[in-house]
Amino acid sequence: MTDLAPTARRPAFAAINLVSDPIHGYLELTKPVTPAEAAALELPDESATEVDLLDSAWLQRLRRISQLQSARWVFPTAEHSRFTHGLGVMHEAGLWAAALHPSLAAAVRSAEPAARVPSEGLVVETLRVAGLLHDVGHGPFAHFFDDHVLSAFAAPPDGRRPDAKALTHEDLGQLIVLRELAPTIRALRRAPHAAPDRARFADGEAVDPAWVAFLISKPAIADAAMPRWVRWLQPLLSGVFTVDNLDYVRRDAYMTGVATAPVDPDRLRRYAFVTPDGLTLHESGVGALEQFLLTRLYLYEHVYLHRTVRAIDIDLAEVFAPSIRAIFGEGSPADRLGDYADLDEYALLHQAAMWARGEHLSPRPHPGDGTVEPSIGETWRRILLRRPRWRVEREVRAESETGSWPSHVLDALGSSEPGQAVVDLAAVDARRARPGADQRLRIERRDGTPGPAASDALRRVPRVALVGRRYRRVG
Repeated sequence: MTDLAPTARRPAFAAINLVSDPIHGYLELTKPVTPAEAAALELPDESATEVDLLDSAWLQRLRRISQLQSARWVFPTAEHSRFTHGLGVMHEAGLWAAALHPSLAAAVRSAEPAARVPSEGLVVETLRVAGLLHDVGHGPFAHFFDDHVLSAFAAPPDGRRPDAKALTHEDLGQLIVLRELAPTIRALRRAPHAAPDRARFADGEAVDPAWVAFLISKPAIADAAMPRWVRWLQPLLSGVFTVDNLDYVRRDAYMTGVATAPVDPDRLRRYAFVTPDGLTLHESGVGALEQFLLTRLYLYEHVYLHRTVRAIDIDLAEVFAPSIRAIFGEGSPADRLGDYADLDEYALLHQAAMWARGEHLSPRPHPGDGTVEPSIGETWRRILLRRPRWRVEREVRAESETGSWPSHVLDALGSSEPGQAVVDLAAVDARRARPGADQRLRIERRDGTPGPAASDALRRVPRVALVGRRYRRVG
């Protein structure tokens, strides 16, 4: 029997899986090792790794949720999923956490001298898990599902929010993290790294699922009970820029074949750090941030809000809620997580194809019986064949500091005509920060003095971009 080679000759890849990715190159995932391998590689005892989390039913379900919803009917190569996006966000989050850890540790010592400084492995893994799971609550057609199904239900009560809110996929994601994935998350003991002392958690450390649920919540919530260092990471999931959009801007541009201006996340990371006041960007990184946000805005205007994408969405809006009701029944997914796990786009589109062929139609459908009215089947036929009933006849673009629509823009578009014309209004929060929000990124001037909030320093980026179109029915 051959003895296990010593650590110096036993590379760390024995404990790490590599995943090929067109955006980031190779992504790393921690994987199970034998007790002998763990001893040789100086790894901690662990009962779960990132591979176990990735192979859970909730994560694998994201393979069946498209990243670009109806845009894939306009951009033929955009067939990527929320699963691949989640892997990319996990990777991006790990890069940011590792880069920020030295300044975060120093800020903890400065703000709370008696507090325990979290290990690099714990910080990296906490943010990686939040990145991987940030979309775990999505339903079919992702954000469209939020707007046309989930918004009809109330989010679970949360004393950390001053007001009630509509249910969103982030709320479902929090429930999934806390109720379904918590045991696996608690069992993690390392992040992927070749150096064991940087990979493993310190003794007694574990990722708290409540931290992950806090980080993926939107709108961002305030919670003084959270460790200060976790609160400092919150802008990376809900701030001016995030590890989420740093992945999807590059991924969606690549997968749609749309040429955009360069995005330079490495420059942003090099000029970002943590102080006792929170996440901060040195003034030298503002140009890279502006360029990124302008690129993101370009994608919104030319991909997510493409005229044909929105035309398909007008048709889809008419059939979406009754279609979901036909296959899922009534009631909030928050109360039926077990059933929600089976609700994905494969299930919906399989039914939609049958409805489009004239099957399973009924003049009086009942929730959950799989039937819809004939008009819904006909609309699905047009959607699946990419034949929307609407064509643009007028378009207006504008910018706004408040997000409200100027009267002259609305006048230029005219009014809707039932059954004949639709006015479609879309707004893009280009700077992604609400005035007064406590999680806003701060800017540090070159002389080391505090500067303005990032959203106020981005002079080249409009606060809110408006795209209005008038569609005429042609089918």
